[in-house]
Amino acid sequence: MAVSAEQTVNAPVQKVVETFLDESFNRHVSERGRTTFVSQTVEGDPSGAFTVTLVRSMGADRLPDMAKKFIKDGLTITQVDSWAAPQADGSRDVRTEITVGGMPASGQGTQLLKAEGEKTQVSVEMTLTTKIPLVGAKIAAAAEPYVGKALSLQAREANAWIASH
Repeated sequence: MAVSAEQTVNAPVQKVVETFLDESFNRHVSERGRTTFVSQTVEGDPSGAFTVTLVRSMGADRLPDMAKKFIKDGLTITQVDSWAAPQADGSRDVRTEITVGGMPASGQGTQLLKAEGEKTQVSVEMTLTTKIPLVGAKIAAAAEPYVGKALSLQAREANAWIASH
């Protein structure tokens, strides 16, 4: 299933990147999304190409009803964002891979942080897949609204975070 989300963050790209790399911010976003922040690692220098790995856990109570039949104890979500070096205008491309521990499901997508002066347009395209016979497509479709909300949450929270820090 495909998910798209777009938000404007009222800050230049570099400030948005710094915010998205701030572990305190990522803990905050996890709490707002009602997941548990587990860990964050950054490999490489954020001034060029680098990779961020975020791990979160989610209780079974937060899952779509259809998924609860298969997942009794919740799951662990690992998100690996591979950031390209900045473009000439500061815009950044990000390749995102999501794996879900405890369930044969994954997501692949791209993010674009497009420089628009003192604002940044954050666009996300994500494809979800599940490999559960007969009901996999239904579970992916049920998860789609949750993923869209989660993708939008980060950019919305970035606006508030940047304004208050």
